[in-house]
Amino acid sequence: MQNLSYHDITKTEKIINKIKNDWLNNLHILADFDRTLTKAFSAWQKRPSLISVLRSEWYLSDEYSKEAYKLFDYYNPIELNPNISLEEKKKEMTNWWYKHLSLLVSSGLHKRDIEKVIESKVIELREGIKELLKFLAKNDIPLIIISANGLWTDSIKIYLEKEWFLTPNIKIISNEFVWDNEWNAIDYDKRVIHVFNKDETVLKDFPEIYNQIESRKNVILLWDSLWDVGMIEGFKYDNLLKIGFLNDKEEELLEQYKNNYDVVITGDNEAKNLTNLLF
Repeated sequence: MQNLSYHDITKTEKIINKIKNDWLNNLHILADFDRTLTKAFSAWQKRPSLISVLRSEWYLSDEYSKEAYKLFDYYNPIELNPNISLEEKKKEMTNWWYKHLSLLVSSGLHKRDIEKVIESKVIELREGIKELLKFLAKNDIPLIIISANGLWTDSIKIYLEKEWFLTPNIKIISNEFVWDNEWNAIDYDKRVIHVFNKDETVLKDFPEIYNQIESRKNVILLWDSLWDVGMIEGFKYDNLLKIGFLNDKEEELLEQYKNNYDVVITGDNEAKNLTNLLF
């Protein structure tokens, strides 16, 4: 595989060999969705987030888009500000999601609005991810997707169903709407997930998933940000392989990624041989 960098290649090869030599029923995979399993760019342009498509294409009311932009303009600088503590960011991001989820409900979000965003083809799996998903499904290896993606569990499910990849081994933890019988959003699950709280301990709030992977002590982590390596905290693992996808600012961030991940993949299409590398 091209465009691979290692923190310590010898150590990484040992971890991979231990995982390969162990039974597959001791393994589970934790992954982000946006810009990890999916491509980060299209025609050299950064792909927009799902929620930004809903906001910018005015699928809901004019008032929704105006209020959503106000929330973004206020909270996004807080998210990006390196001088604000992690604890403060967690609090502010939770406030952002509560306000935005409430806004979506009050604005009359319908499931078809999410389907429209998916139909805009803003999501596309990376090269090689389809092969990985097929391997995981065939061998019944749990893939836990923990996502703060702006259109929540339903958007990921709709996309994977459309692509015929929503298999029983895939579990999705993201923000959840409560729908009425006509698929109008009427409320949301208060266990809000955002970019700064997607750690493995969140799984304990979802016992139906946690109980399935608790005994699987080999873990492969697939993620794209420096914040996300903390996802594994709180889980007692035997072997952990951390794979980071560095989507942009490669020269600026490569060393930081190498210090946080065992393997760093650069280049938007460079997951073609990921299954061969791991298994």
